[in-house]
Amino acid sequence: MDFKTQKIMGLKHGRHHPLIGKSRLEFKRDREYKEPKILHASNSATGDVWFNTNEQLFSYDHLIAVDTNTNQVNGASVSITAAYHIIPRCRNSKNVFCHARVLALVELWNVMVKPENLGWWQILQAIEKHPEEYSGKIGLIVDSDLGNHCAFNERQTPIVADYYLPDNVTIIYGSDKGGGEHLSTKAIKYCHDLASDLYRNKNLIMNVKGLALGLEGLYTHIRQWDVESNDLRPFC
Repeated sequence: MDFKTQKIMGLKHGRHHPLIGKSRLEFKRDREYKEPKILHASNSATGDVWFNTNEQLFSYDHLIAVDTNTNQVNGASVSITAAYHIIPRCRNSKNVFCHARVLALVELWNVMVKPENLGWWQILQAIEKHPEEYSGKIGLIVDSDLGNHCAFNERQTPIVADYYLPDNVTIIYGSDKGGGEHLSTKAIKYCHDLASDLYRNKNLIMNVKGLALGLEGLYTHIRQWDVESNDLRPFC
């Protein structure tokens, strides 16, 4: 166990060496009369085996947490996707310094596919338009469809329609029911709360400003909210 890198390593010719094959880091919490609750899960095809979820996350150049809340509003289905972008910058022996910002707040009406997966697609489509800002490895932190994550990451299954994960993106599972020691938990919970705030603070029925027609077969209407607003909750 290499405590400096927070990895479990093998030995080759007397030196530390990544383990052979694929690995999976998974944290669970036992529940009475139920299957254990998975709090964090991520697969690796590089042989890296981590025992610290945060160190694993900080190996990415970009972390993007995405969460979608869906509610019924006067007979219509309204899904709000929130995305939060974290860039690990530098570190010392005790701290990691990051640049972070709310990336998007997108409102979709009457979604005709999985709302969560459509939210991932919306965010990935947006960042693909700015490759110069998202170079390197991207960890996409989500809290749904865990059973398909391996197939998504291996590009065997599309996330929506015929759209597969971009080559530089890896899906990571995080739950808002985990502890604050997991950055994946904090990021997903923050996105969940951002989306919930929009339902509470805005009258989605009476306020039609910025509402545009959607894409046929996917959703009927779309609206993007201002992510530079000063009344967004702080990340903490």
